[in-house]
Amino acid sequence: MRWICKDLIEEQLTQAWRDMADQARTELIAAPDETTRKAILKKVSSSNIWRDFYNLLPDYLKRKCWYCEAEEIRSDMPIDHFRPKNKVEDDEQHDGYWWLAFDWQNYRCACTFCNSRRIFDETEGGKACRFPLENPTERAFTPTDQIKLNNERPYFLDPFNLDDEKLLWFDNDGKPMAKPSATIEQQTKVKNSIEIFHLHESRIARARNQVRLEVERQVRKIKDNDNPQAAKAKLQRMVSNTERLSRAAIVYLRAHREIQEVKDILNLD
Repeated sequence: MRWICKDLIEEQLTQAWRDMADQARTELIAAPDETTRKAILKKVSSSNIWRDFYNLLPDYLKRKCWYCEAEEIRSDMPIDHFRPKNKVEDDEQHDGYWWLAFDWQNYRCACTFCNSRRIFDETEGGKACRFPLENPTERAFTPTDQIKLNNERPYFLDPFNLDDEKLLWFDNDGKPMAKPSATIEQQTKVKNSIEIFHLHESRIARARNQVRLEVERQVRKIKDNDNPQAAKAKLQRMVSNTERLSRAAIVYLRAHREIQEVKDILNLD
């Protein structure tokens, strides 16, 4: 997972899209009961708002899932409502953050494996309607709970949180883990994220391992003075936030941070 700058998204939103989303939200807020709200959310016009939002995004924000950084290996790329709109599996009394259904700041681009529940022989995961909080007593339940909403601390990683990407680490088999220096709370946050986004699924782990092997190959070229400039350029691209599995590339490259070229790539002193 890499940080996604919200400002870059907001710059792409047209006034026509904003008007459409505002109108839908007004209709949703005015709905007299839960049945009516759910009917609104199932309308084709509602789905069009999420689809059109995705279409407005620049291509570099649509190249990979914002949670797992996978491309084609984990299927399509729908819009995930970060705070679930229909229900919250972590709180049976919650009807979902339905009032945020048309708020673009609640949208994340997610592959099917991250967004939908999947169960395999070795692993299971997928976000579905999960939304655990570190402070569940502060959970917002209605549109008027703005203070509580602002105080909520999601107990899993968020691409919009600048600090979250630094907590995610990987072992030499490509399996996810918390950063070695993480606190107990941060470890729990990462552990929740691994399950919620199915980050330990075998195909994505193997793909990260391939990244590790490629990093090792390029580092050897630098050490052996075998076209080191080309190797440095390759590594520079691999750690770019637009590239697939770039967080894994950063983690594996950090193992060679004693090399000056690696320090340059990672902006280390």
